[in-house]
Amino acid sequence: LWTYCIDLWGTARKSNIYRIQSCQYKTLRANLDAPRYVSNHTLQTDLNIPTVREVLHEKFKSFHSELKTHIYARVSSPSSSTRPLNPPRRLKRRWPRDILEV
Repeated sequence: LWTYCIDLWGTARKSNIYRIQSCQYKTLRANLDAPRYVSNHTLQTDLNIPTVREVLHEKFKSFHSELKTHIYARVSSPSSSTRPLNPPRRLKRRWPRDILEV
C-alpha cells in the first residue's frame, strides 16, 4: 500500500521516508506479535523485507528506464540523466535523477 506513486518520491526528505519506514515497522510488529526487545533490523532481515529507501531506488530506476523507451518524445525527453540547461542548485535540493547516480 505504501508503494503507491513511489516512482515520484525521488526527492522526498529523509524525515518523510523515515516516517513511512516507522509505519512499516509498526505494522510488522503488530502482524507478527513481536516482543519489544526484538529490534526492527532483526525483523527486517529475518523476513527479507527491503527498506523503504531500497524500494524507492529500485522503483525509480525501473520507472526511469521505462520512460527512456517511451514512444512519445515529450515523455521520454525529461527522463535524461543530464539536462542541457541545468539551473543552479541552491539549498542542497535533490532531483529525482540524482538517484540514478547513486
